[in-house]
Amino acid sequence: MTLALATLPLASLAQAQTRVQAQSIVVNPTLVSLTLINADTDRPVPGFDPIAPNATLDLSKLPPRLNVRANTAGKLGSVRFGLDQQGNFRTEATAPYALCGNTGGNFSACAANVLAPGNHQLSVTSFASNNGSGPAGPSVRVNLNIIKNAAPALSVTSLTLIDADTDRPVPGYDPIPAGARLKLSALPRNLNVRANVSAGVGSVRFVRDGKTVLENEAPFALCVDGRDSSGKKGNYYACGGTVFAPGDHRLTATPFAKMFAGGTAGAALTWNYSVDK
Repeated sequence: MTLALATLPLASLAQAQTRVQAQSIVVNPTLVSLTLINADTDRPVPGFDPIAPNATLDLSKLPPRLNVRANTAGKLGSVRFGLDQQGNFRTEATAPYALCGNTGGNFSACAANVLAPGNHQLSVTSFASNNGSGPAGPSVRVNLNIIKNAAPALSVTSLTLIDADTDRPVPGYDPIPAGARLKLSALPRNLNVRANVSAGVGSVRFVRDGKTVLENEAPFALCVDGRDSSGKKGNYYACGGTVFAPGDHRLTATPFAKMFAGGTAGAALTWNYSVDK
């Protein structure tokens, strides 16, 4: 007696393989980590992306306005933040998920009591549906030791060359290297210079080739900056032709504790620079 063996058409076999391959690459949505965010720039604070499980935050060395972002893999329904004894401190329904809220990625600053000096426990839990409903997913927890040491002396720590069309640092010039010689043909057309400062600076006075510019709000820019559509400062204006005219120039940036060059003056930074076409 001869037995007939069942066969699977090649087309059906290919479809089955495709389904198996598609299923094998599905990643379950989950929480990955937490990141400390500078609410003035909407960017991660260096050294805290991600936040270590037992991190120490020295407020005197950090930006004055902070937030915390939950980093995720895959699409979640919602994310719930817990802070100390408040298990439901905040629930966020759409990414980016922020401890103190945001509008389309424009991060709000946490109130002073949220990240006040002391020991805090921050937890984040994912949920399958909106408003913390549906099955709960994995959680991420970090312990924060928040301190505030004596404020360091005011200083301009460095300068950064800014592409005024993108509002981003020019690669290789963040910060501007000592003795850098600028070749205009190799740089963006519209430029500005940002002063990077220590905590507590209220204004910066720029003196370039004898001409003075005073900036009263961060980011402190040589050729000033405006606000974007959300009202956030950092829309850099292009410097006039004389700032980066071919030749030798001298720029001094001096920080002050208060606006309008008031209060204590800090350590100034001087940049002697040359420009070629």
